[in-house]
Order: sequence, then structure tokens, then C-alpha cells
Amino acid sequence: MVLDMDMKRYVIALKKRLWMIIILLSISTVSAYYYTQQLTPNYYSASSKFIVNNTVEVSGGEVIDFSSIGSSIRLIDTYKEIILTPAIMDKVVVQYPDLDLTANQLLSMIRVSSLNETQVMTLTATDTNHGRAVKAVNAVAKVFQTEIPKIMKINNVTILTSAQERENPRPFGQNISSNVMIAAIAALLLSCGTVILVEYLDSTIKQEEDIVQATGADALAIIPKLSKRQLNLPHKKKGHSAHSTMKAGEQAL
Repeated sequence: MVLDMDMKRYVIALKKRLWMIIILLSISTVSAYYYTQQLTPNYYSASSKFIVNNTVEVSGGEVIDFSSIGSSIRLIDTYKEIILTPAIMDKVVVQYPDLDLTANQLLSMIRVSSLNETQVMTLTATDTNHGRAVKAVNAVAKVFQTEIPKIMKINNVTILTSAQERENPRPFGQNISSNVMIAAIAALLLSCGTVILVEYLDSTIKQEEDIVQATGADALAIIPKLSKRQLNLPHKKKGHSAHSTMKAGEQAL
């Protein structure tokens, strides 16, 4: 019974302050949309792929040495570390000054990945400028392919695909719908929680149920609520009656 009364009390409080909840919800969603759309930068990515394999010469041509595939796969982890070292990044910065990047800036843009048990490596550059991301990833790929024979004394890296600049690249990182939804849920929980907390801390007695809950005693009588109109009505009638009586007396005199 007490639980039902509390639930009813909180529901009534939420209904009374529904306007506040709607305003806070609207402000939060609009702010999240504006922040994501206007203040969050667009990011673009560009990728280049390598294959790591060994070849042997047969009848004047080169074919893949299948017996060394296992060692090539194991080399990928080593290559993933080498490509991110100053031995590669410093040379890219020197050979491609048009990128206008430092070695550390270039390093922060680059990510290297590979699928398990494959000889393929993927080099990805991320930047707020799509064209610069394409140039950066291709520059790193070319320098890496050139420097590996000098570092490892083996020429087993081939560029499979180079990054291409697209006319209408799609940015990533701006998830407007997700951000707006998160803001709406957070605002709804915060506003409802605040209303419930204020109502919970409010010890003012507003109705007979509050007295019963506070004292544990049953209500013997209930004084109904009267509107101002109901309160003024008897007074007007009384005044009207007295005024009529006085007039009657005056006439009698």
C-alpha cells in the first residue's frame, strides 16, 4: 500500500514537472546535434595494402616460394614494428616535404594491421584532410618498400593497392544520430531522477495520505478543498441578505 502511494506520488510529481523535462530534453538534443555537426572535426581514412612473400627464379622468371610462406607470415609482425620507426618516418618526411608534417605527426596518423595467417598487411592513414591522408599513406608505403631490402637484406614486399583520392569521400567519426540519442537518454534520466529526488526529500504534508504514512493513524475526517469562488459565495449571499433587510427596515420607518 505504501509502495503504491509512493509510486503515485512520484508519477504526479513527474506530470507536474513534465514541462521542465521536455525543455531539458530539447536543449540536450539540440546541443548534441550542434556540437557533433559543427564542432566535431571530420576524419578521413586512406589505405594501402602490401603482400609479403619470397620468390625464386625458375626458367628466367620468378615464382612464389610456397615453402617460405610460414616465415613470411611471421615476418609481418616484425614489419609492422619497423614501419612505425624513425627509420621509415624520418625518410618519408624528408622525401615528401609537401606533406608538411613532422615525423611524430605522421606517426600519429598511421595504423598498421594484418589478418591472421595471411601475408597481407594494411597500412591506413587518418587525417582531417582526405587528400593529405592519401598522400601520406602512399608515401609511407613507397618508402617502406624501398627501405626493407636495406634493413632486412631481403626484397619480399610488394604493394598490392595504393590509396586513391575520391571525389566525394565519406568522413567518419561524426555519428550524429548516436550522439543525439545518448544525449536524449542522459537528459531524460537526469531530469526524471532530479524530480524524483526533490519529491523524495520534500517532507511537506500535502494530502491525507501523507498524514497516514507519517503517523500511522487512520484519518478520522477529511476537510475538502474549496475554491475561492466557493469561499466567496456564502459571504456574498450573507451581505446581500443583510442589505435587503436594511432596506426593508428603512421603508418601514
